[in-house]
Amino acid sequence: MAIFTEADLDRLAAPHVARAWFLEMDLPSGLTRLHSGTGRVSIGGHEWRGVSDPIGGQLVTLSNIEEPRFGQAVAVNVTLSGANREFFKSVHTDARAIEGRRADLYWAAFDGETGEVLIGLKKLFPGKITSPSLQWQGIGIRTVSITIESIWSSQNYAVGGKWNGADQRRRYPGDRGLDFVGVKVSENWSA
Repeated sequence: MAIFTEADLDRLAAPHVARAWFLEMDLPSGLTRLHSGTGRVSIGGHEWRGVSDPIGGQLVTLSNIEEPRFGQAVAVNVTLSGANREFFKSVHTDARAIEGRRADLYWAAFDGETGEVLIGLKKLFPGKITSPSLQWQGIGIRTVSITIESIWSSQNYAVGGKWNGADQRRRYPGDRGLDFVGVKVSENWSA
């Protein structure tokens, strides 16, 4: 199933297309809706608060969203630089309560000149928040980072373990049936 329709692709080909990221988090204080721009935006029936303020020195960075690979937990890192003291302290106080809560990452496109919504919210990354990371350098430089792990990351591993000799013997003691998986074996027949 495609995330973007043919009509969406046509809209993306228009001039002056701007995009924005939207993050919906279930925090201890309640449901919070943020977007990567400035000001407040109403989209999808909700109001989203902008967290970037280039003039005030507050910027948001978002890592790449990668395709999941076997044995690797897919995650997105969201970093807010220029956090004020009150916000920094609140994240530090609530860090344990924040961990494990739901966070969904959405994407939308707008006409850069008129502000018209070209493509509504598309949920691209449903996930859970890991423990927030707090960094500070010198006087007044504070950075808050959270990692959002995919809700599917725990299902990215084989339920029964690995298909190798050691794991097979753990499941069935004495069974050596998988001892040669991944090992080059050659036989020599002599007459």
